[in-house]
Amino acid sequence: MNREEVARILRDDVERAKAVSETASAEFEAILNDIPSSIPHPDGALRIRNASIESAAARTHFMHAIKRQAAFLVHGTLPEDLPE
Repeated sequence: MNREEVARILRDDVERAKAVSETASAEFEAILNDIPSSIPHPDGALRIRNASIESAAARTHFMHAIKRQAAFLVHGTLPEDLPE
């Protein structure tokens, strides 16, 4: 696998992770905005918690993808899960 292929794979991973993170964040905001009194009923609290967990996980994956890409672009570090 050459440098351009690795860079493309990592760029695509960052773009996908960013899209997932943005979607999860928008869903979390939509759930919060759906509660007019700011006091959610029990099911609403669970929806908020689940959306928060998903949003945090998506952000974590996005940050990991950025770090992998940066390590490759700056230091030439090939991610372990990519074939040489």
